[in-house]
Amino acid sequence: MANDWSASILLIDGNHREREYYAHRLRMSSPEYEIFQALDGQSGLQYCQERLFDCVVLELNLPDMSGFEVLLKLVPRPRCPEIPVVVLTQLANEALLKAALVNGARACLQKNFTSGDLLEEAILKAMATVGTLRKEQGDFNQSLM
Repeated sequence: MANDWSASILLIDGNHREREYYAHRLRMSSPEYEIFQALDGQSGLQYCQERLFDCVVLELNLPDMSGFEVLLKLVPRPRCPEIPVVVLTQLANEALLKAALVNGARACLQKNFTSGDLLEEAILKAMATVGTLRKEQGDFNQSLM
């Protein structure tokens, strides 16, 4: 499904092979995407300080820190996210996936069950949802003035 706009996506995943696979799949489904890659949580957070991404795809099992720590830094207010985060993880623990959703992830996918197309669909939904939440929050803030 090709789009007529460009989006910048950051993949944070310590597994080089899996990170490259999903980056390749996203480029194949939407060549307009600008794909950036970080091999650990610290470099992912550094990238996010340097530029605004349209979406972050985050592995919970990172080599240097917990993916939850990264999630909490990217989305400090889960009800008012500034950036859409999609968790794409090798972990199969349902409680962890639910906790990621409660803590601000817009979607949680398990790598064993996720194709490039499913990931792109989750990214598009996450970007649309966060955009709507930002607009509603902005409208609410305007009504308070």
